[in-house]
Amino acid sequence: MENNKNKVDYCLRGVAMDGMVRFFCTISTNLCEEARRRHDTYPTVTAALGRTLTAAVMMGMTLKGEEIISIRFKGNGPLGTVMAEGNSFGEVKGYVDFPKTDIPRKDNGKLDVGTAVGEGMLYISKDIGMKEPYTGSVPILTGEIGDDLTEYFYASEQVLSAVGVGVLVDIDYSVKSAGGFMIQLMPDARLELGVILDERIKEMPMSISDYFIHHTPEELVQYFFDEDYKILDKKEVSFLCKCSKDNFEKALISLGESELTSLSSDEGIEVVCQYCNEKYWFPIEEIKELIKSL
Repeated sequence: MENNKNKVDYCLRGVAMDGMVRFFCTISTNLCEEARRRHDTYPTVTAALGRTLTAAVMMGMTLKGEEIISIRFKGNGPLGTVMAEGNSFGEVKGYVDFPKTDIPRKDNGKLDVGTAVGEGMLYISKDIGMKEPYTGSVPILTGEIGDDLTEYFYASEQVLSAVGVGVLVDIDYSVKSAGGFMIQLMPDARLELGVILDERIKEMPMSISDYFIHHTPEELVQYFFDEDYKILDKKEVSFLCKCSKDNFEKALISLGESELTSLSSDEGIEVVCQYCNEKYWFPIEEIKELIKSL
């Protein structure tokens, strides 16, 4: 079987079981590797951030137009806050507070994402163009990302869901494979469908991160639903931040003269984008021009 690494990432959206279930399934290896490369994360952080970005991909497929969704795990673990943002175009970006967090693996050899995230709150915000975004929250149960998102959908949105996200980190710290699924029962679905799907998830022959080394989202969908499904959308997905020097210039101007002056060194100001770690340099001559424009 051919390895999926370096192939295009994409996400499927569809319905199954006579329309009683909706599903999302994505392979996200390259976007998770791009996030790891940009933030230079250690393996456990790579897994935490990659899982959250993968979830943002699938949740972004529920949006329309310019709507934005953000997922924020604010725990008391050593990696701090994990943040991911997605949109309806398949674009995601994100960050962690402490990318070089290094903690021991679990006894079974797995990365201990739950301990790295710790206890705290999970916040989901949807910006649908209103004055204020809608925000829901639940306590972090395990810190393993997928379990907590499953609980969020049930507790905050009253939707029975199963969320599975995984990131496999290679021996060179790069992302070997990543992907996930999100399955949700429609409001009028029979509860026994949930039991059937739960059993299929438990009977998966391997972890979701191992699965996507050689398998595709289409194959996973077929595993869950046999032939009783319909794919409604297939979209390429990627790690993409739309920051620019112009945007940061506007942000610097908004600080005002006194703060701009205090922030400036003799050479200028370096600004770093929190989401993608891109660096922008404003030499002192440009800073002086900005101050003059105030």
